[in-house]
Amino acid sequence: MGQTKKLRGHLKSPYAYYLMLPALLVYALLFVLPALSGLLLSFFNVKSFKLSTITFAGLENYATVLRNPYFSIAIKNTLLFAAVTTLGKVIFGMALALLVNQRFHGVNYMRTVFFLPAVLNNVAVGLVFRSMMHPSGLINQTLSAMGLDMLMHNWLTDAKIAIFSCAFVEIWKWTGYTMVIFLAGLQSIDKTYYEAAQLDGATYWQQLRSVTIPLIMPALNNAVVISVVGGLKVFDIIQSLTNGGPGNATSVFGTLIYSSFSSGSYGRGCAASMILTFFVLLIALPTNRFISRKEVEV
Repeated sequence: MGQTKKLRGHLKSPYAYYLMLPALLVYALLFVLPALSGLLLSFFNVKSFKLSTITFAGLENYATVLRNPYFSIAIKNTLLFAAVTTLGKVIFGMALALLVNQRFHGVNYMRTVFFLPAVLNNVAVGLVFRSMMHPSGLINQTLSAMGLDMLMHNWLTDAKIAIFSCAFVEIWKWTGYTMVIFLAGLQSIDKTYYEAAQLDGATYWQQLRSVTIPLIMPALNNAVVISVVGGLKVFDIIQSLTNGGPGNATSVFGTLIYSSFSSGSYGRGCAASMILTFFVLLIALPTNRFISRKEVEV
């Protein structure tokens, strides 16, 4: 009780807020100010940043984005990409976390190897896989050498599978990051829960279902929300792999925003960014709330 009062006294001290001030200033400068500027610019026609050329547009920029014939395609591809990559990263991340949570020789090396793709540059990864997924690239050559010609595809130029090829690259890159989130959750579980389950004769799968999964729900929540947000905001992987093609088969909301900015329509690009922000919040917040309800208090 005395320690709680002492902690509250420290929090009320202005010294604690002084320590927070540098981080708050950096956050305001690099995030809050650009976000507010983007929101403001979304209500103006901005072709250049000369004040004489900037005119008030009201909601016209938002209406233009919503009337864009490729808007529905971008939304569909974005949702599909987010769903596939979230499912893949969560399933494979959990599997890898369960593997490297064991004690065996070389486990730390394996953790490093699995996590390594997460620190690589997205554009560099996209360019490497773009070469590998070329019709005459490494993947098809390997399949041909193994006699699996029936599995060869035009991975990035076939409109039916291009978005899934991009999703595969995203899953490959970020599964290790998701693994680390799950690994932290697994290592926070008290071993006595497993000892009690073993005494009751529970099998490994019963322990996984009744002990592990309920107790790592906070980690699962973080992994799912981060994956969903990352999938909805995707741009660089798609841009470096396919440029949104073939046609518009891999166009996502990020490429739609990029096309607005690259054409010099800065106001419309900001409006599209604000729509994406609202779209992400509309999906991420209910997802977080839904999973949070299933968290177990220990």
